[in-house]
Amino acid sequence: MGGPRLKFGVFELDAAAYELRRAGRRVKLERLPMELLLLLVDRRGQVVTRDEILDRLWGKEVFLDVDNSINTAVSKVRLALRDDPDHPAFVRTIPGKGYRFIAPVSLETDEPAKPAAPPESAPTADVPNRGSWWWIALSGAMAGALLGWFAFNGPVRGAASGASQAIRSLAVLPLENLTGDPSQEYFADGMTDALITDLAQIGSVRVISRTSIARYKGVRKPLSEIARELDVDAIVEGTVTRSGGRVRVTSQLIDGARDRHLWARSYERDLDDVVSLQAEIAQAIAGEVRMVVTSEQRSRLLAGATVNPDAYDAYLKGRYYWNQRSPSAVRKSIESFQDAIERDPNFALAYAGLADAYNFGSVLGALAPKESAPEAKAAATKALVLEPRLAEAHAALGLVLSHYEFDFEGARREFLKAIELNPNYSNGRLFYAGAYLTPMGRHQDAIVEMTRALQLDPLSTPLNNMMAETYVWAGDYANAVRQFERTIELDPTFALAHLYFAGVLIELGKFEEAIGEQQKGELLLGANPEDAGAEAAALRALVRSHGARRYWQKNLERILRARQRAGARYVQAFAVAAAYARAGDADNAFKWLEKSFEDREGQEISLVRWVPDFKNLHADPRFASLLERMRLPH
Repeated sequence: MGGPRLKFGVFELDAAAYELRRAGRRVKLERLPMELLLLLVDRRGQVVTRDEILDRLWGKEVFLDVDNSINTAVSKVRLALRDDPDHPAFVRTIPGKGYRFIAPVSLETDEPAKPAAPPESAPTADVPNRGSWWWIALSGAMAGALLGWFAFNGPVRGAASGASQAIRSLAVLPLENLTGDPSQEYFADGMTDALITDLAQIGSVRVISRTSIARYKGVRKPLSEIARELDVDAIVEGTVTRSGGRVRVTSQLIDGARDRHLWARSYERDLDDVVSLQAEIAQAIAGEVRMVVTSEQRSRLLAGATVNPDAYDAYLKGRYYWNQRSPSAVRKSIESFQDAIERDPNFALAYAGLADAYNFGSVLGALAPKESAPEAKAAATKALVLEPRLAEAHAALGLVLSHYEFDFEGARREFLKAIELNPNYSNGRLFYAGAYLTPMGRHQDAIVEMTRALQLDPLSTPLNNMMAETYVWAGDYANAVRQFERTIELDPTFALAHLYFAGVLIELGKFEEAIGEQQKGELLLGANPEDAGAEAAALRALVRSHGARRYWQKNLERILRARQRAGARYVQAFAVAAAYARAGDADNAFKWLEKSFEDREGQEISLVRWVPDFKNLHADPRFASLLERMRLPH
């Protein structure tokens, strides 16, 4: 048996099935026009204001082009009903106020007996008595459906069966560059990054980070498969075309489980309007998936909308190089961000990008901490003066406070502010875990935070690798092994995963396996295959004949040689200290730890209490003194 149906003219509106039929045949109607029709029929005979429509369909805080969005929905309702707006039979425009549904409506059910519809002339036909039995029946039928349709967290995406599934997570696939010029890839990638950032900072829907979606660039596979791999409800994909001073973007929203289009739109703007274009696309998608956009988030979306187009182009180049995560590329990103700032000294995003570039320059060994950290702090501080709500700038500043100034309380405040402003910013959670929670010895909290970061960026090999290291620092070697194996499965060419995995295998006494992983890592970093093979064979023979002690002495020799021939690449004093500690030379280990402290190698030395290499130094009074000077618990 079916539920109650509302009949007007040749049409039937089945609220429970979320379906409109004409003479028994289903009429295709998209979600928002369907919700508008239900609202108008529900309030038939009454004027429904445009403000009421906005509130009911999108929510008061959603940022969108109100007039265009409502007009489009009304037009689609009229088209489905074949209604002439000049001589309406169903929906009449009330100028300056809103709309009224004017057709007589009767209630149809599958019950054997049903009351006759009220006479068309009766005033109660348009404004029913809410105490009558049929209003109660209708309310019951509509309540279940409308509870899903107008829910805060997402739209119903069901067919006639009434099935529903809210969109609570989505991924933006790399926008395709249709320009025909490979040199414009940075622009398409930058537009993708900007769209991800804009959607991520809204926060009511989980948005997958850029690192995970980057592996789908140029990949042709079913969207439903991508949705499963990323564990998301919906996919956004599109194209970018740049020609002269104009940019054209197409975007579409796709139901991940069903590979079904939910929404599509194209935009064309002048290049000097590209930031507001990105905000417009983000708010349109937000409206479709029922993301709630607060007034603060709305203003944040529009921040920098009047930026100099040449400055923005340089900024996109900076992010493009920064995402490559290599020492040479990070130097190019610094140059690009500086170029953007020269073109527009009030461009907050460029300062935030510059802070990120200097921070990662230190992480990648392209710059010494004393060279990079002051520049990163200055850039992050300037970004926050210009735009106090930039999550990236807060996170970048927190990293400097932790790693360079050993101001862990200040770092904690900055990391938490970044997460508050953008709960989808995976790097913010990574920094909070690795640069505050782990140094403080809060290992389980760090694991929880890293798990949340991985939910946002599940296919990132660096993030998966850091998850494994987080287990190592917590002393959970079993989970560390499993996580390293997963990381290597994701990307067997990721050198650091092999090198770090070697470390945990050594902790488990599996020296031969560790030497194999170390060899793989060194080959991936460009070592000569013959030299690497010979060295690995010699190490294996050494361990077999003389045990672990000779292995560590040989390792010390290798580290010292690497520091001597480092050239432009920064080799940390911390690595030398670790090699001396493993070799049993405590005095030299503390000598190099002091140098590491003086050089402000905070990304490493702040973790000294939890790095296995230094276990045999814990009882030495010099170790407690070092921790105290870094304001770390001991």
